[in-house]
Amino acid sequence: MKSLLLLSVSIAIATLFSSCGSSVAPLANTHQNFKARADYKQSYDTYTNEKALATVNKSKVKLRVSKANQRMIVTQDNVVLMDTPITTGRPGKPTPNGTFKLYNRVADKRSNSYGTMYKNGVRVCGGHRRDNCKGVSYDKYVGSPLPYWQRIDDNGIGIHQSNSVKRYPASGGCIRIQPGYAKRIFNITKSGTPITITNS
Repeated sequence: MKSLLLLSVSIAIATLFSSCGSSVAPLANTHQNFKARADYKQSYDTYTNEKALATVNKSKVKLRVSKANQRMIVTQDNVVLMDTPITTGRPGKPTPNGTFKLYNRVADKRSNSYGTMYKNGVRVCGGHRRDNCKGVSYDKYVGSPLPYWQRIDDNGIGIHQSNSVKRYPASGGCIRIQPGYAKRIFNITKSGTPITITNS
């Protein structure tokens, strides 16, 4: 009985020291650690700095788009507020590089270029009005929804919510953002918010 008790105590002590010696503290939830993840370029995860987002100042917010990583990074005073996956323009319809300012912001925008055409209540064509439906006779056009639209240039390119965010360039030039995050970004930006788009 005494030897059994000593054995139990020995196992308990060994377990205690073993667990203490091998425990690994979880990585802090920092943007640096998030960006260092091996799956950063493939992941659909979004980094958010909730503490900083709680006291955001719209006048200080900036957006940065990395085509190489297919991600948008939202900052304020060089502090990362959000890092979210996006989809930029596919080959032949690239998203332009440069620094722009957001304008023509509409929460429930519909596209003037992409949509569905109807004739006497029957669908006759869908897609791009010029490329896919040229010459088609129709009496009603319904543009595709572009929730949380924020235009960046005069060529119809902007940011909007989409259910089709890929981890590679696949849009017609616009910057697609996942549902939920498009709204959050819309709510912390304003007309005049700068957005920088680069290949890197």
